[in-house]
Amino acid sequence: MQEKHKQSVDDFLEFAARMNYFTKLKPNKKNQNSFKTVVKISCYNELMQTIFSLLRSSIHVLQQEDPETAIDAMLLLEIAIQLLPNDEMELLDELYKTL
Repeated sequence: MQEKHKQSVDDFLEFAARMNYFTKLKPNKKNQNSFKTVVKISCYNELMQTIFSLLRSSIHVLQQEDPETAIDAMLLLEIAIQLLPNDEMELLDELYKTL
């Protein structure tokens, strides 16, 4: 029975390697405990609308006062933080100084 189980696992691993699965997440070279992925956004306006939607959704979830959904709000907020265009905000500060 053990040999049959090992053969099944080997067949599965061979199949998975051949089919090129696990392509969505790319290893993060700076932090080996995390991955990177691509989110396609057409412009800064869409980026800001996406961030606003994540924030509004998080607020809505937190207003429900259900402890089981608090983790959902935390995940949405973490995504929003990662999407914030920090470098661009610095550029806007410099541009504002010149006006």
